[in-house]
Amino acid sequence: MKWHLLCNFSAEDFLMIIVDESNLNFSSKLMTSLKGRGVECGLLSNDSDVPTKSSEKIYVSFRSNNYDLKADKEFIPFLKTNGFKKAALLVLECQTFAVDKHLNGAITVMKVPAMDKEPNQLTSFFLHYFIEQIVQNLPNLPCDDEQSVQLTSLIRKISTTDATVLVNGPTGTGKEVISNLIHHFSNRREEAFIAVNCAAIPDQMLESMLFGHEKGAFTGAVQPNKGLVRAADKGTVLLDEISEMPIALQAKLLRVIQEKKVMPIGSSQEVDVNVRIIATTNRNMIEEVQLGRFREDLYYRLNVFPLNTLKLSNRKDDIPTIVANMLFNMDIENETKTKISLKALIDLEDYHWPGNVRELHNVVQRAKILCTNGEILPSDLIFDSIETGQSTNTAEVLAAKFQNTAKDEVAL
Repeated sequence: MKWHLLCNFSAEDFLMIIVDESNLNFSSKLMTSLKGRGVECGLLSNDSDVPTKSSEKIYVSFRSNNYDLKADKEFIPFLKTNGFKKAALLVLECQTFAVDKHLNGAITVMKVPAMDKEPNQLTSFFLHYFIEQIVQNLPNLPCDDEQSVQLTSLIRKISTTDATVLVNGPTGTGKEVISNLIHHFSNRREEAFIAVNCAAIPDQMLESMLFGHEKGAFTGAVQPNKGLVRAADKGTVLLDEISEMPIALQAKLLRVIQEKKVMPIGSSQEVDVNVRIIATTNRNMIEEVQLGRFREDLYYRLNVFPLNTLKLSNRKDDIPTIVANMLFNMDIENETKTKISLKALIDLEDYHWPGNVRELHNVVQRAKILCTNGEILPSDLIFDSIETGQSTNTAEVLAAKFQNTAKDEVAL
């Protein structure tokens, strides 16, 4: 018997992952991790339950540390006979970390060093680096923390509706990533997703950009412009930092949400529009309403389904997963393979992360550049502490690190 994981991203479109039953603990953990990342899975117990059509079939399995794909004369014929387009094999207890691609990337063999039997940050890192080989083309949210897993579950539920969503959370906690995920999981995913930063556009330009204008509506309007809201018709508009939208424009946005109509500047006629609105903010919106900076009626229209993101320091179990995702994408871009030591992962978890995921990305990217032999060690981690009395001049630390590395290379 094999385990069949059906990973759905629409009623008609699904990825079928068939997991070898030789390691039930691995199979269970894989399914739990996929579900936690927003890749919806269902477990089927036998071949008769498997649908005959799927967008793609992937075979996933463990192998012993002496496994040699070239010597396995039965594996490739097995894949062809059973209609697998791809395969991912995880080989444990190897001396080195390596990811090998075969048959133009159709077969991935990932080798990982011996790991402790008890789960820790390093085992989580390797598992999720392996998962990246499987889901790299699927929309998902890299996470392992229970609170984040609950958030992905809410995202899947709200995605099936057209309800407006207000995503609130500190800067750098992935609010735009979540908004994108809602769109990708929705029935609108084949249509446009347009993100607008309300704080980055001058007030006098924001109305024209969002709602459009007619020719001659104002000086410089030599051509008509339908605006981003109409450009995203049948799709999704993300209004980032919605709290910074001028109060005068908030009434127009309210009409888009309530009546699904928009009036371009210089026009006397409204135009029908069908868009889903997602808004993000890092402010206390109730306080903004009480201070008169945000319309109360618009707040309640946006807050149909509120989602709150957490500081990275409050969900540290996500760190190995996020690091695996970051390094995987960096490795793809640079055609490298990078691992990280257990001590370095522990140091990352112990840090307070005032800049949240955005700061984590900087630290990981920096460490990848500095590391040697493809392994990030604690000495490669340089943090941007902004706490009072603990400010770090990152440029000076990097210069000193580079100078010491250069001396070591000369000595060799």
